[in-house]
Amino acid sequence: MREQLNILFSAIQFLTRLPVGRWITYDPGHLTKSVAYFPVVGALVGVLGAAVIAVMSLLVPPVLAVLFSMIATVVATGAIHEDGLADTIDGLGGGHTRERMMEIMKDSRVGSYGVIALWFSLTLKFVLLNELLTRDLWLAAGGLMLAHMLGRSSTVVLIYRYPYVRTEPGKAPFIVDSMTTPRLFLSLSFTFLFSVLLFGWKAFFVLAVASIATWLTGRHVNRRIGGITGDTLGAANQIVELSVYLALLMQANYLTLVALIWKYFSPVILKWI
Repeated sequence: MREQLNILFSAIQFLTRLPVGRWITYDPGHLTKSVAYFPVVGALVGVLGAAVIAVMSLLVPPVLAVLFSMIATVVATGAIHEDGLADTIDGLGGGHTRERMMEIMKDSRVGSYGVIALWFSLTLKFVLLNELLTRDLWLAAGGLMLAHMLGRSSTVVLIYRYPYVRTEPGKAPFIVDSMTTPRLFLSLSFTFLFSVLLFGWKAFFVLAVASIATWLTGRHVNRRIGGITGDTLGAANQIVELSVYLALLMQANYLTLVALIWKYFSPVILKWI
């Protein structure tokens, strides 16, 4: 049990800026096994965002509650996924060869493509969360937990499915090389159970949308550079997170439409029956 806690805290230490205690030290052995806990870390970040949006919605207007929630999750993760999105779009948008794309992604400077991608991503996230919050607090709070968890789950799937194409030393190769089928199964089992716990049968549509977003992102990146990098995993995380918010909003609008149709046409339908 203590070893598993060490592995979990290694995942938290790797993916976030959250304090994990001085008794946790960097251990490549624990880090290589931590990939299975990525969705758990995502759920924890989502819980933080949900707590902030729930508390702040009692004190300030919805738009500010959403803004504070976004700030909290960005601070908690150190914006590593947003950085990955910016670098990925810079590389894919500005490079015409695989080598040039990889070179641009490695550059610490953010280009125009990356800035535009970040602006659209953060704006869309803000708008979608605000729409969810105005409909129901649980849609926004539960959506934050679900989206952050599924975002990290997508990275697990992509790590399992595609080769890591960078050759430079670092922590990422340790994690990618350690991915096994049992760890994938453990990770996705937690993802599925937690999703159903949060939203019941409604989670199935969201899971389908997130799966499609993961598949499309992985397929496109693999076609362009022949595999994945840490930056492309961050980009996938952000894309899947946005797809979850969008799926929840689409589902809410659909159910509202069905309820309205039933309200006004049920007397006629029941009469015919």
